[in-house]
Amino acid sequence: MSYLILSAIVIGFSFLYERLQNERQVSKGIRRFFCVFISLALCLFAGLRTAYNDTSNYIYDFYHTTDDFASIFEGKFSLSTVYLFKIWNFVIYNYISKTSFVYLFLSAMVFVVPSVFLVDKYSKNFALSMVLFMFGGMYLFSLAGLKQAMATGVIMLGLPSLFNKKYLGYYLTCIVALGFHAYSIFFLVVPLLGVEVFNKRTVLFCILVVGMGLLLSFFSGAISAIVEFLGKEVEEETLLSGSVNVLRALVFAVPLVLTIMGSKGLKEVTDTEKWFIKIGILSSIFMVLALFGNPILFGRIPQYFLIGIVVTMPILIQNAFTKADGSIILFIAVACYTVYGVYSLYTAGAFSRDIFRLLWF
Repeated sequence: MSYLILSAIVIGFSFLYERLQNERQVSKGIRRFFCVFISLALCLFAGLRTAYNDTSNYIYDFYHTTDDFASIFEGKFSLSTVYLFKIWNFVIYNYISKTSFVYLFLSAMVFVVPSVFLVDKYSKNFALSMVLFMFGGMYLFSLAGLKQAMATGVIMLGLPSLFNKKYLGYYLTCIVALGFHAYSIFFLVVPLLGVEVFNKRTVLFCILVVGMGLLLSFFSGAISAIVEFLGKEVEEETLLSGSVNVLRALVFAVPLVLTIMGSKGLKEVTDTEKWFIKIGILSSIFMVLALFGNPILFGRIPQYFLIGIVVTMPILIQNAFTKADGSIILFIAVACYTVYGVYSLYTAGAFSRDIFRLLWF
């Protein structure tokens, strides 16, 4: 229930902000106020939680952070050791605060602030994008996986470099993100796919990913080797066990369908919007892969690219439908994503117990 209250506050302020934008009553000060307030609310909630998914493990590890900096680098080098994440913990614990609230709050800032400001800068409909952010899984996932969320936040800081064709800066950001989670490596391929949404490289890459999913049993040995290179040992049987929820996969497929429906109108969008659309497509395609393999190993990859869907859904609706139908579709999108978000909370047990166990409440 606490998450619904937070969502109501964030989305309510988002709709108010969107209305002011439409009436052209937004100064730099007002814009800054709304973005900071929304970011503060999201970071505060994240900092106050003491449970949900791996949160308790992160808190436990934080309370057992070493005071010997050199010990962070002991043992064999591995990407999965996430050295920058350990350095982050070390600095906060030894020099800032030993409380979990400060630790989780500051960690959330690395993800939340870039997310909100990217949505504010590039989305055609801030309110709809924030509905997707709260109920489409992006923010909720950040509460489940701290390392993954921080890695995503670092990557989002580097996206403007990609948009401005400063590829060296972008790749350096990706390398930094690897210090928080090894899955950041997937973002290295994005510049190689080119700007145009449905160019040959992008289509071929998508076909290869889907084909890998369909023939996962044949590729399990190679994938196990890749996972081992990233620093984790996974049995081939584990790769093939389980699957993501089909409803979740269908929700992630919607942006891809809309992109295809409105492909003719994509010629008129900016290069930056094309990059975001491409990132959203990758989120959809990687979710297809997760249909055929372990949901823990594969189901988290699409979350890294979800910012593409969050930002471009208003553009995709605008391109796929007429202006008259677009308003109706926007309303339907808000309703459907809200229902999906509530369903996700229900399946997580949010209505039968306190899954976040917030402090101070």
